[in-house]
Parts: sequence; C-alpha cells; structure tokens
Amino acid sequence: MTLTDILDRDLIKIPLESTTKHALLEELVDVLVEKKRLRNRDELLDAVIARESLGSTGLGEGIAIPHAKTSAIESVSLVLGITPDPIEFDAQDGKGSQFFFLVIAPEREAGAYIEVLASIARATASPTFRRLLGCARSADEVMRLFLD
Repeated sequence: MTLTDILDRDLIKIPLESTTKHALLEELVDVLVEKKRLRNRDELLDAVIARESLGSTGLGEGIAIPHAKTSAIESVSLVLGITPDPIEFDAQDGKGSQFFFLVIAPEREAGAYIEVLASIARATASPTFRRLLGCARSADEVMRLFLD
C-alpha cells in the first residue's frame, strides 16, 4: 500500500486553520471524523496524542507525520493538511512544520501502515516537490501533484 492508494481529495484540507500543535492534531482528526463519519473522535485523538507523546513526528523540512494505530478505524486512512505558515511541531530540524500527513490504521494493518509512512517520507524528500506542494491551493492541485 502506498500514499496514492489511500490519498482521498475529501481528506485534504488547505489551508489548515490551527496555529498550535494540539489544535492542529484536533483539526486533522476532525477532518477524518467528519468525512469518514467515524463515531469515536476521542479515541482517535487520544491515540494520536499518545503516539506524539512518545516523540515528535515532525520529520523536518516542513514535514510532520502524526500517526497512530487504533481500533477506532476500519482501514488505513490519511488526512493531508497544509498550513499557510509553519507551526512549531518539535521537528527534528528545529523548524516549524507546514505539511501534515495524519495516518491512522487499525492494529491488524501494521504492514500497510508502515508502507504508507515510508511512502510519505519518499514522496516528500524532494525540495522541488515540497515547494510545489506549498504552492497548492486546492485538494485537486495536491492530488495532481501526487499522481504525477
């Protein structure tokens, strides 16, 4: 399973409105809850916050991949959000993050979960791709970038 296998235009939010790490995590979870009609927002949010407490998922270069495994979801899902200005996310490079990939998976899909995380890291490794992603103004533009 790769990023493009689960990328869904309905789960892309540009721009994200949050300005703090915690608010951003809530906003990403809320996108997933609203669009997937999931019932247990608190369980999803608690799983993401618990994972984040183990160590920041801010990779650096403006990329953060908050993620968690939980029984509150049926299959691997991804919410992609972009902020107009970087948010402090305790990234490895000490800089703010602007591109957020929330990955949530059920416990039984650990392999697919790891594949999606690796796929995101590969896709966002290019400075040119990150620049283009930062210029995207709609979910359709983001979809085109990843599919191209």
